[in-house]
Amino acid sequence: MAQAPAAEETPPADMAAQVAAARAALDAGGQGAFKAEMVSDPRLPTHTIYRPRNMAAATRAGRLPIVAFGNGACANIGNRFRYFLTEVASHGYLVLATGPARERTVEWKVSLTPPGAPVPMDRPPESFAAQLNDAIDWAIAENSRKGSPYFGKLDPSKVAVMGQSCGGVQAVSAAADKRVKTALVLNSGTFAEGSKPLPGTGDANKASLRRIHVPVAWISGDPSDVAHKNAMADFAAFTHAPAMWAWHEGTGHSAHWRDPHGGLFTPVVVDWLDWQLKRKSAARATFTGVKCKLCAAPGWHVQGRGL
Repeated sequence: MAQAPAAEETPPADMAAQVAAARAALDAGGQGAFKAEMVSDPRLPTHTIYRPRNMAAATRAGRLPIVAFGNGACANIGNRFRYFLTEVASHGYLVLATGPARERTVEWKVSLTPPGAPVPMDRPPESFAAQLNDAIDWAIAENSRKGSPYFGKLDPSKVAVMGQSCGGVQAVSAAADKRVKTALVLNSGTFAEGSKPLPGTGDANKASLRRIHVPVAWISGDPSDVAHKNAMADFAAFTHAPAMWAWHEGTGHSAHWRDPHGGLFTPVVVDWLDWQLKRKSAARATFTGVKCKLCAAPGWHVQGRGL
């Protein structure tokens, strides 16, 4: 006999209020000008899509930029960063996250590894850096396909890649794509030259940074973030194109992504995209000038080069 599906897990008591607030933010569609939604498309079963609910309204002022996103742990789970990606999409972006959507439990769990379970180091990767490039391929093709809900609504000249942790290394690999105009590497950085690349991240390492010729932002937590030193080293090595490294005190590697709207990194990411892809002067002021807003924000440490 067929078994009934397992009941959705409820969050622990100490996370209940946080999860309720995050889900309320999802229901509201984000804080941007265009209420956003998460959808699946049978023409792209390998990814999950985040977009404004009203595409016609969102594109009246211009076509939407395209953002491809890689998940932390290289998880092939498109709703793993739903809180964050819904918020980004609400500011007028089409975001394509690697992997199909799964149960809502994955949206609030800090770790998907059962407590006490060993972490297999040599397991096959769940996702691949090339899936970010695949997402770009699909979006550009849909923009040209008559009958597509995205026909004529996307801007192939405005493309970004980004990812968190392992997904950030995937973004480094995908950023060599000549269609990409900027990259965001979140709680992440490559390993030293000579190191074995992480499975699923292509050949991303310190040497591969030289293939990227567009502005890159590294955003990380404080030294308790396992990727803090990697991000610092990548920023130091990336001297041939504009770059920024910003890190926040009291912020670790991943828990903050479970906060409503994706946590405190989200407005920084949106401003970077608004500056790099939409050329908004107010967003530029977040990162540059004597009154750089992020530089003066409590807890933030910012370094820039060529901005």
